[in-house]
Amino acid sequence: MLKVQGSKKNFLIMIIPFTMFLFLAGCGGGSSEKANQKDGDNNVAKQDMTIVVQPGLGYAPLTILREMAWLDEELPNVNIEWKTLASGAAIRDGLIAGQIQVGAGGIGPFLLGWDKGVNWKVLSSMDNMELRLMGKDPNKQSLDDFGPKDQIAMPGLDSIQSVVLRKGALEQLGDARSLDENIVALDHPTAMQALLSDQISAHLTAPPYQMQEEAEGAHIILKSYDLFGEHTFNSIWVTEDYYNDNPEIMDVLYENIQRAIDLLNDDPDQAAEILSRDSDGSPSAEQYKEWITQDFIKYTSKPNGFIDFAEVMKELGMIDKIPACEDILHDTLGNPGEC
Repeated sequence: MLKVQGSKKNFLIMIIPFTMFLFLAGCGGGSSEKANQKDGDNNVAKQDMTIVVQPGLGYAPLTILREMAWLDEELPNVNIEWKTLASGAAIRDGLIAGQIQVGAGGIGPFLLGWDKGVNWKVLSSMDNMELRLMGKDPNKQSLDDFGPKDQIAMPGLDSIQSVVLRKGALEQLGDARSLDENIVALDHPTAMQALLSDQISAHLTAPPYQMQEEAEGAHIILKSYDLFGEHTFNSIWVTEDYYNDNPEIMDVLYENIQRAIDLLNDDPDQAAEILSRDSDGSPSAEQYKEWITQDFIKYTSKPNGFIDFAEVMKELGMIDKIPACEDILHDTLGNPGEC
């Protein structure tokens, strides 16, 4: 049995069947609701805002935001709740259902939702990161070495990792879908344990799990930057209704995301201390600093690679249309030219 690693943070698994996806998309969701609570003696109704992330270094800006409590200081009339989910698809479905106001995840689930009519846009990107397919078997050096029983773990069939694998399969094997039956959906911590205990053949993952796996003897089989060039890994998603209804909150959120990104870039020592404190000191601050300063990791609010991924996803039949940048970016990002 695969053992899920614990965390001091509230870990919630939300499962909404994909068959409900289009129904939920039509429901709108995501607009703000007022809580019945009163703010002390001020008798002011406090608004709820749930922010949901996933495990990994790709969410470091939001981890810093949570740990430093900047939003609590600047938004005293907002009840901010932080949760963790295992996949971008689960976060997408929670946003559609109105159970989440701010979500974060990879390009794949976001573009699939947009293509199916979810009324949302990107508030900010958080990082560019290379995603790597890791394996332990020395006989597996390319995708051609995988047989029908070799399981490849990733968060889901519509994750950004799934697009990377299919693009790699198209280039190496001539058939983008040739390894679809090999995919198993596992969150990254569980998949790492499964790989290191030889329960699966490979894990298409993200920092820091790919570095941890390499330190334990795994090797790199495939790199996303070889297929797409440097690209966004994770971004922050907000429905247009919630964004338009809460302009001041959205401005504060964006400004503090940028503040966290600046801290990661300008003071990696302090950022590493915060990340280590969030994980109860393990990994250490020294380890976090080594990770966040790798040359294939860049923290930035500027989106990069969305259209490249959309073109590949359309070619693979995962989506029907390719967006323009203004179709998928909130006004906070201005007009970046390319995305």
